[in-house]
Amino acid sequence: MRIWTLVLLAAASISQAGAAGPELTNLHPPGGQRGTAVKLALQGYGLTDETKVLSNIPGSFTPLTSASTGKMAGAQLLFLVEIRPDAPVGVYFIRVETHEGISNILLFSVGAFPEIAEAESEDDETKNANDSPESAQTVDAPVIVNGTLEGPERDMFRISARAGERIVFEVEARRAGSALDPVLHIFDAEGRPIGRNNDASGLGVDPRLDVVFDKTGDYFIEVYEARFSKQDRNFYRLKIGEFAFAEALFPLGWQQGGEVEVELSGGTLPAPVKVRPDISNLPPKADFAGVRAPGAPGALPMRFLVSDGPEAMEPVRPPGGTAALEPNTVMNGRISEPGEKDRYRLAVSPGENWFIELQSAELGTSELYGTLELYDSQGRPVAAAGYETGARHPNVVRARYRPNSRPVIALEIPSDLHELIVEVGDLLGQGGPGYGYRLTARRQAPDFLLTLDTPFVNIPLGGSALVTVTAERRGFSKPIQLNVHDAPDDLMVEGGFILEESDTRRTLRKFQKGILTISAKPGAKLRKLDLSIWGEAVADDGTVIRRRARGPGMITSISGLGQNAFTAPWLDLELPAAVRPRLPAVLEVLTPRYIRLGPGMTHAVKWSFQSREGGVEPPKEVSFVGNTGGQILATRPSEKEARKDRGTIVARTTERTTVTKLDVALSAQVKINGREETIYSPAIRFDIVQGYSIEPAAEVTSIQPGGIAELTGVLRREPEFTSAVNLEAQNLPLGVECAPLDLNPEENEFRLSCQAEKTATPGEYEIELISRSRLSGPRETSVPYTIGPLKMRMAVTQRTASSSENASH
Repeated sequence: MRIWTLVLLAAASISQAGAAGPELTNLHPPGGQRGTAVKLALQGYGLTDETKVLSNIPGSFTPLTSASTGKMAGAQLLFLVEIRPDAPVGVYFIRVETHEGISNILLFSVGAFPEIAEAESEDDETKNANDSPESAQTVDAPVIVNGTLEGPERDMFRISARAGERIVFEVEARRAGSALDPVLHIFDAEGRPIGRNNDASGLGVDPRLDVVFDKTGDYFIEVYEARFSKQDRNFYRLKIGEFAFAEALFPLGWQQGGEVEVELSGGTLPAPVKVRPDISNLPPKADFAGVRAPGAPGALPMRFLVSDGPEAMEPVRPPGGTAALEPNTVMNGRISEPGEKDRYRLAVSPGENWFIELQSAELGTSELYGTLELYDSQGRPVAAAGYETGARHPNVVRARYRPNSRPVIALEIPSDLHELIVEVGDLLGQGGPGYGYRLTARRQAPDFLLTLDTPFVNIPLGGSALVTVTAERRGFSKPIQLNVHDAPDDLMVEGGFILEESDTRRTLRKFQKGILTISAKPGAKLRKLDLSIWGEAVADDGTVIRRRARGPGMITSISGLGQNAFTAPWLDLELPAAVRPRLPAVLEVLTPRYIRLGPGMTHAVKWSFQSREGGVEPPKEVSFVGNTGGQILATRPSEKEARKDRGTIVARTTERTTVTKLDVALSAQVKINGREETIYSPAIRFDIVQGYSIEPAAEVTSIQPGGIAELTGVLRREPEFTSAVNLEAQNLPLGVECAPLDLNPEENEFRLSCQAEKTATPGEYEIELISRSRLSGPRETSVPYTIGPLKMRMAVTQRTASSSENASH
């Protein structure tokens, strides 16, 4: 038998294809010049002649050829994409729809310059043809070169420049959905370096160099991957020419429908300029708008955050001075100088719950690695966030698992505290025009955010699709239930429980996964639709909290240790979905999908795999998928005992398993027409309960001084709990004793005999009934098991005259 512990789902491991719909693996080329017609090849799986292209590219798509293959690997469709001359320079999405569902998204860049291909990426016979200065490919500016990098490869290009000529060199890769982390290096004909850049301001991991050449001659441009890693999505776009760009913008965002002047600075701008972004007519759910530098086009727009609440600008104040921080209002500020600290006053009252949040570097448009510190009016530290190492205060917030995420503090105001000093700084002590931030303080209890790890989903008739959601707990520890808002009647949604967090410290941010399955009922209509995932939880005070899960737009997996997947939340998508025809294979749960399980117990989950058509290879294994927090172990038969069309997974709890709910699904990797696919069962819910419960026969047990009484009741066992239980009454009134009792496995009713001394003091007391048992452990051992004490009432009553006379005879 093999045993494994169920683990968290990782975003990068989630199948993007969802229930065997079409899949796009590559766009060739990955971009085109506006005002031109581009011959675009869509490559992937499941592409047929009936494929419909879904895109926001300003232009038209005309099919050129039929699909080169049907559902097999390597399918390709050719289109003539005619891009409008007035199309804004930017990144646009392409998705396809077929009879079998919708595909993932890939990004297509529209540029302002003529485009060519790197020669070696077009022809396998010319591989490594431009990997040295001697073999460098000659290009003429302005131009965009569409190339690829394979592992440790270096691509080189030759360009001629005049003395005093200014040329901007920029690589679009990660911003356009590539997995590459490119480096840009320029040197002259003698090999002397002119410039080198890895991560440029405002470009994430993409590089840029702005060069004014001091002499006429030939120069070499080298592009390579920073870690020399091999990536599946390995394209880049080398942009060479004269175009305007800014390196910093301020503020980083504003309220939708409002008016604000945005300052752009750096780059090719001789001085800061102000522009007014149009944020008045955005879609209702839009979170981002684009801001462009004035001047020659060519740069991608900078992302500008759009909010739905009031915003304010940091007021001018003397060095070291403070400004008022209004609740529920975003304060847009900037650390303008190295070592600067911005300080704000926040009026609070003892016992209030406050949530204070700082946004900066994670938005992609700020260089600030923000730190957030709270002090009282006397300068004594209260809490801090944003420090990844060390602990300057006893109350330091660390973002476990996700470095560089936004600093947040959930705080209950201590007694005698009526004002907080909120201090914002940079972790590295830096500052400048590009060090903007967004600071918010809200009077609210601990909270949570939800992010979809599933960018889209295809729901098969007679089958199920899996959706995974990450909950970011911001001091909130209670369970969260996920659901599909206004789910259509022909869809069935199951699962979605995110278990309670045991560590209730509010200074720790934690991330938990939850799954839900969506199944199409018999007769469901085949169609494309948009779904919205929400989470609901109940706070300590009974307040119901509802939060909408934000979609990733798309996901590009990045190979390498510790690399986070690329996502595009600025696409402003939630959960695009399609109901598709049934799959040629189905994974079914044969046993009930609601399971009550106590500690130390086991339950056999039986499954079957059915192939409905030819060309389907059965799975090598079937396993659970979901987040159980380590509460359940599972065993399955050895390979010799296993059958490919049916089997059993035995779920087992331990003595440490806590009372909760857990949702999992069955997952199987199968080959359908030679293509690896993942199929899922509907969700299975484990209701983890106590091995037994105790019910007293009476609310109050009465006993007289010098008398006897019995504590009676029933011990209700779960069907598979067969251990003996020891009962003992504790915290008894002074002068009262009760004899402990052992209940054998076949006994359920209990009677504990109690006796009171004559000196027992009358009154009503709270007592506890303690229970102890043992469970079978590994290697024929036993381990202790107990449940929480049962609170009971015992009344020592006054002795009556008759009882006194009887006692004297």
